[in-house]
Amino acid sequence: MKRILFPIGVILTVSILLILFNRSNNVKVFTVEEKPIKKVIYASGYVKPRNYVVIRSEVSGYVKEIRVKEGDKVRKGEILAVMDAGPVEESLREAQERLRLIKERLREDSDYRRSLEKQVEITKRNMEQAQRYLFRRESLAQRGLIPREQYEEAKRSYENAKSEYEKALTTYRDSIKALESEERFLSASVERIKKELDKYYIKSPINGVVLNKYVEVGEYINHISQDNKLFSVGESDAKEIVLNVDEEYASSIKSGMKVYISLDIYPSRVFEGRLVLIEGEINKNKKTLEVKAVADLPPEVPANATVEANILVEDRKALVIPKSAYKNGFVYKYEKVRRIKVPVKVGEEVNGYLEVLEGLKKGDKVVVE
Repeated sequence: MKRILFPIGVILTVSILLILFNRSNNVKVFTVEEKPIKKVIYASGYVKPRNYVVIRSEVSGYVKEIRVKEGDKVRKGEILAVMDAGPVEESLREAQERLRLIKERLREDSDYRRSLEKQVEITKRNMEQAQRYLFRRESLAQRGLIPREQYEEAKRSYENAKSEYEKALTTYRDSIKALESEERFLSASVERIKKELDKYYIKSPINGVVLNKYVEVGEYINHISQDNKLFSVGESDAKEIVLNVDEEYASSIKSGMKVYISLDIYPSRVFEGRLVLIEGEINKNKKTLEVKAVADLPPEVPANATVEANILVEDRKALVIPKSAYKNGFVYKYEKVRRIKVPVKVGEEVNGYLEVLEGLKKGDKVVVE
C-alpha cells in the first residue's frame, strides 16, 4: 500500500517559502516566517464495527441447524444456530423422569406414602393395645390377683410393640427425607443439564447485524480449537478504528487527539477522526499499545478493512529557517547590505528546515548558502 501519511515526525505546512534574492550583491536570503508545525505518530490497524463480537461455541459437536444468514439483523439472545445435543437431551429426559417419580411418591395421597403411613398406623394400634393390656395386668398384679410372671410378659409385649412402632415411624420419616433429598438433587441436576443444554443453542450476545457466518450445517465444532468461530456480529452503521501504536510513543498520546485515517479501499482520501479510548496495557508480544478512534467513514467500509493513521500529538506555529542558513550555532542575518553573525538556538529539523527557538524574529532575513 502506498503510504500517504507520514511516520512519527514533524510535518511543516508551508504555503509559500519566500526566498528572496538580492541580485545586486549576489546574496540569497530567506525571510523568517511563522509556519504551522504538526507533530504526528504513525499507527496502523483496522476498522471494527462498534460492539463487534466473534461468537464461539462453548461445547463440541455437529452443527444441526443455522437460523440466520449474513446481513440479518439480530437481537440480543436470539438463537443463531443449534448444535446436536443428543446425549445431553437424553440425560435431561432421564433426570426429569426420575424427578417426576420422586414427586409422585412425595404426594400426600400417593400409594407409596400411604403404604408407609399404614404401617405406622398398624404398629401404633398394636402398641396402644399392648399398653392397655399392660395397665390391666399391672393393676391385677398389684392386688395379687395374677402371678407376677403375667405382668412381666405383658410388659415385654408392650415394649416390643412400642419398638415396632418407633421403627415404623423412623422408617417413614427417613424415607420421606430421602425422597426430599433426592428431589432436591434431581431438581439441581435438571437445572444444571438445562444450562448445559442451553450452550448448544448459539445466541447473539448483542443487538446487531450478522457480519460473517463461518460454519455450515453438518460441520463439527471443537470448542477448544483455534478455529472455533461460528459468527461475527456487530453494529454495521457504527464503526470504530482500532490502531496499534509502538510502545515507545505510548506516553505521547491522549484521548481526544485528532487522527488522520487512510484506507486501502479509498487510496485518494484522508478521513479526520479523534481518539476515544486508550488501553491501559501494553501488548508484550507486539510491544504496542492499542487505541481506538472514531471517524466519519462511509457506511460501506467493510469490517476489518486495513487502515493507516497519523495521530496529531502537537499542532503549533514556529519560526523556521533553511538548514543551509545554519552554521554551528550561528546564522548570518542580512541587514541592508551587511551580514551580521547572530547566535541562534534551533529545534527539530524537517524537510531541510530548522525550527528557530531563540535568536531570530519574524521578518528577519538570513543568508542562505
